[in-house]
Amino acid sequence: MKSLLQDVRYGLRMLRKSPGFTAVAIITLALGIGANTAIFSLINAIMLRTLPVRDPQSLVLLKWTARRPEHAQGEYFWSGCPSDSGTSRTSCSFSYPMFQLIDADRQVFSGLFAFVPTRLAVNIDGQTSMLRGLFVSGESFSILGTHAAIGRLLGPLDDSIAASPAVVVSYRFWQKALGGNRMAVGKSILIGKTLFTIVGVASPSSLDLDPGIPRDFWLPLSSQPALAPYLPKRTAPNALWLELMGRLKPGISIARAASVLSTTFAAATTSGPEALFHPDDAPRVELPSAAHGLTSLRQEFSKSLYLLFVAVLIVLLIASANIAGFMLARSTARRKEVATRLVLGATRRRLVRLFLTESILLSAAGGMIGIFFGYWCAEALTTFLSHNGVIQLQVDVVPDSHVLAFTLLVSALVSSIFGLVPALTSRKLELVPALKEGSSTGTSRASRITLGNTIVVGQMALAMLILSGAGLVVRTVNNLRNVDPGFNPNNLVLFRVDSTYSSYANGKLNVLNRELREKLAELPGVTLVSYSAIPLLSGGGISRSIVPERQSGAPVQVDLLPISADFFETMRIPLLAGRTLNGQDFNDKQSNGAHTDKAVVINETLARRLFGQQNPLARHFQVEGPTSPEEEVVGVVADGKYDSLRKDVQPTVYEAIGNDGATFEIRTAKDPKALMPAVRTAIARFDSNLLITDMKTQVEQIDQNIYQERLIANLSSLFALLALIVACVG
Repeated sequence: MKSLLQDVRYGLRMLRKSPGFTAVAIITLALGIGANTAIFSLINAIMLRTLPVRDPQSLVLLKWTARRPEHAQGEYFWSGCPSDSGTSRTSCSFSYPMFQLIDADRQVFSGLFAFVPTRLAVNIDGQTSMLRGLFVSGESFSILGTHAAIGRLLGPLDDSIAASPAVVVSYRFWQKALGGNRMAVGKSILIGKTLFTIVGVASPSSLDLDPGIPRDFWLPLSSQPALAPYLPKRTAPNALWLELMGRLKPGISIARAASVLSTTFAAATTSGPEALFHPDDAPRVELPSAAHGLTSLRQEFSKSLYLLFVAVLIVLLIASANIAGFMLARSTARRKEVATRLVLGATRRRLVRLFLTESILLSAAGGMIGIFFGYWCAEALTTFLSHNGVIQLQVDVVPDSHVLAFTLLVSALVSSIFGLVPALTSRKLELVPALKEGSSTGTSRASRITLGNTIVVGQMALAMLILSGAGLVVRTVNNLRNVDPGFNPNNLVLFRVDSTYSSYANGKLNVLNRELREKLAELPGVTLVSYSAIPLLSGGGISRSIVPERQSGAPVQVDLLPISADFFETMRIPLLAGRTLNGQDFNDKQSNGAHTDKAVVINETLARRLFGQQNPLARHFQVEGPTSPEEEVVGVVADGKYDSLRKDVQPTVYEAIGNDGATFEIRTAKDPKALMPAVRTAIARFDSNLLITDMKTQVEQIDQNIYQERLIANLSSLFALLALIVACVG
């Protein structure tokens, strides 16, 4: 310990004696270690951190797999279900009767709960906003072993039709919307059109089952029929809409639990008149671990984060080589000191320890600064993700034991790398020339030049590698931005309207949409107005399977978009043949379309797929199902992108929109952002109870569609520039 403290004091004196070298070395290391810490903090928060619940390793998510698609009455796909690369069909959605069946048979689970995400209008003291929540079955909180910060959490008695409506709010929402007032427990809030009582505030880390995607409230599953009637009925055995998570009993392996559940699942879904599967479909249940929560962000960002992690590791390697070059240059100036130590009896091992002590001091200083720099960078990254993604994310990047251990390990490795370089070169030191006053060499000049040149060449080669990679990514983003979407995205304003608290809520959405369209068309600067079920390039969509006329071919999977009149004119999608949808088409849709052929417009790709070179006008096809009416093609429009710029154009059907919620599209003659305040004012005057959500321009919508590529391009460019600067300094 005495000699170690001696080395530390001597190392500090040497670093203080060369403040320029010390400052450059510490800053270089801080940038390299900080960049690695930032990316690792995101990887840790999204992919490595376990759920903050009791014994997370015993939690599993239920997922079924079968060889062929099921015969479901309705199926909802929620994000977070682990995907498979095989040819089988997989899903994490189950029916409510299946949940009851598995829950009643406690062979493998000590507890099982169901949940389903939702987005609802919440009114607090007259202020309405759209919030994200979760319907949960009664035992959810008790199975997870979480606790309330204030009040109580939901229990089995709350999950009953006869129970008083109760809601638990998140700690974050309690602080932001309720001012952190402890009297908020017992307060009544309006969710949808039902008055709920806040019975508790969840702990700060409670029940974010999908890490990074925060929830503002939790509701009993029994309140779903009143608040989300669009979801299937509980009694429907073939309606798949619930996600299930269970806690395995002690001593029960995942393989054994999956085998038991597969037997139960196969028996229930392959028998009876409403069987989901044929026995040959071999349905079975799989149990992926839920210790880290659902996989939404892991699936979306894992490849990107690992790619960036490789980039910052290369930056760190360049920084290490940089400091090794600095240390090598300093060792040349310290030849006489090293020779004197050797003559006085110092061993080579003792010299290695001396140099390593100096390098460790540098790494420790760079690592400490790098932690703060990395945390700042990680916060900036999460802000970018939150403000540029389709949904607002909240990723906790506060350094924990994993991040601190990673930074310590990186600092130790880096100090070893650049600390050993001068120590190893001292092994070839020639003592007599080095001790001569004014001697210009004490080592083999050829060996020093070779090592120094190797370091420089290696640095520049790695910097060029990152630069070329960043250039390819930037070109990819530019190519995506230059992709022709099939419509004109400029001068378009998009927004949705929630009518929960207006007089149009009860089955009058078609009237609301039509009257709003007429009102907005009167605004100065507005040229055209339309609406559709979902906006183009939003990342989501509606899929259907259609059958050609007279069952003359195999079913075709198509994208479906319900639209209003003037949609093609507003979006500037060229009409190639026939006509667009007119007023009579919408009247047929809203009156009794089941007894008439529905008029639809299709794109070029579907026209070629169904009818080849024949004229598609007045031809028919049918949505798969015995009771579906035939659909008549009245027009063909040019191909266009549907949900993503990355995908090829898919067969698409445009039909008349019915009594449904919609996204409005407004084409303007001026800057679309300048029109947004006028749109809000006009809608407020029309009906102050209408809530405007997701207002943006179509260009912003496209940027959100490719925000992950933009993130990688920006970060890879930043790291490439950093690598080049560090290499040039070296």
